[in-house]
Amino acid sequence: MINNELARFHFRRFCTESDMSAYDELYRLLYSRLVHLSAAIVGSFHLAEEVVSDVFIMIWQKRQELAAVDNPVVYIYISTRNRSLNTVQQQKRHRHTSLELLDTDALAMSPDPEHGMISAEIIQKIEAAIRSLPDRCQLIFRLVKQDGLRYKEVAELLDISPKTVDAQLAIAVKKIAAAIRLDMPQELAQAFLFR
Repeated sequence: MINNELARFHFRRFCTESDMSAYDELYRLLYSRLVHLSAAIVGSFHLAEEVVSDVFIMIWQKRQELAAVDNPVVYIYISTRNRSLNTVQQQKRHRHTSLELLDTDALAMSPDPEHGMISAEIIQKIEAAIRSLPDRCQLIFRLVKQDGLRYKEVAELLDISPKTVDAQLAIAVKKIAAAIRLDMPQELAQAFLFR
């Protein structure tokens, strides 16, 4: 899960002080999740790595202008989404570019075992339950539960209402809980889904 406060701290440092170590830390915090988001849009991890690198080059070049950005994590996610969509259009890989055409397999990142409490088998069952969700529902679940974005941030990123995020997340949690309820203690399922 992304630590938004730490990301904000590093973002401010590199924007105001041109601190390269803060820039490197921000890159380290966000890179993996951004690559997965981009890969879901562009359909290629290699291309997604290029997109994310381009986004980080852009924010370094514009760092002084970006010092006033209120929520740097959402700004970087939106920049990655937009750059990914532009890349797809440039590649002319799809006739219609939309977030509805996500490669949801690229979004998958195994949840962190809660200090060894969740077995690898249960993690696989949780991931299978997440993958069984409709694409948009899965994306919203991953952005909130795995990336740690707030409902309002996800709504802004996906250009939907916070109520839609809430409704989709409720559907996701209900379906995942039902899918894994038989395989793990109720308290453990609740701890994973509602952390």
